[in-house]
Amino acid sequence: MIANTLTQAAQIRQASAIPLVVKNRREGYELVSRYETLSPAQKAGLAVVYEWHRAFNRDGCTLMHPMQFEIYGVAAKDKGTALANELRQLGLLQHHEGRYQFSPAGLKLVLSINEEEC
Repeated sequence: MIANTLTQAAQIRQASAIPLVVKNRREGYELVSRYETLSPAQKAGLAVVYEWHRAFNRDGCTLMHPMQFEIYGVAAKDKGTALANELRQLGLLQHHEGRYQFSPAGLKLVLSINEEEC
């Protein structure tokens, strides 16, 4: 989606049900899904966290150890913590005593992607 002005892009972004990122282009401003700006490893990491969230949300504890990224084959050995920290720096995960869970923004992003696929 293309907007002519930054104000128009901000209004579209705010009204959107899915998280969008504004990119400056020659012909205005392009709005793309925030999910599309992630690397393949980050997308795979979000998929692991989402599966963990779905599996354990009933118990009320969705905290996962970063080693899960390695177990699921998303991160190389001893690189699970680095991937978790990347996602935390992007505001998609929250950290609590060595474990991670979705931040509200991360959960919203993943749920919006799943709604688009359905």
